[in-house]
Amino acid sequence: MAGIVSVVATLREDTGASGDDPLPLLVGGRIARIESALAGYVSQEMMKGRKAVEVSHDALGVLDDIEGLLGDQVLNYARRGAE
Repeated sequence: MAGIVSVVATLREDTGASGDDPLPLLVGGRIARIESALAGYVSQEMMKGRKAVEVSHDALGVLDDIEGLLGDQVLNYARRGAE
């Protein structure tokens, strides 16, 4: 739970969102669910005895699939410019 609080706080800071704006919480929740789904996938595949290099490669594909399910509002929220 502490992790999502930090993510939401960072999103609020980066976007200048007010304390009553629900968008940072909604986007932070989405990020937390993505992390959980990806970690679950990796754990499940490692429990099958697969090699870490194979699982990590496949996890990138899963992450691409997840990205395809997200809308532009989430994908572009709090986007930072190149540093």
